[in-house]
Amino acid sequence: MRTYWIKFKDGSSGYCDGQSASDAVGIAERLSGKTADLINKYRAEDDDNVKTVPYPVKDMIWQFEHPVNGKCPPFCYKGVKCHGLTSCPSNPSCTS
Repeated sequence: MRTYWIKFKDGSSGYCDGQSASDAVGIAERLSGKTADLINKYRAEDDDNVKTVPYPVKDMIWQFEHPVNGKCPPFCYKGVKCHGLTSCPSNPSCTS
């Protein structure tokens, strides 16, 4: 599972886990009742309004819960700043 930042048509955004960007968009739309603001509605992986987030984020729309290990704790508290990156850009990291 990966975490994705998703921008919605109403201007809001949120975070959701998914096996792919398309999967995360589908889950986020169903659970939030909002529509994702996709430029390419057939391929969310290439869309500028759907970006990966390096770590699970606080206040997620939905997070995968592993049957043995449970949910991964959120390591990212300012995901809007980090979306689209592969690691945390802050030094030291923002942990609150």
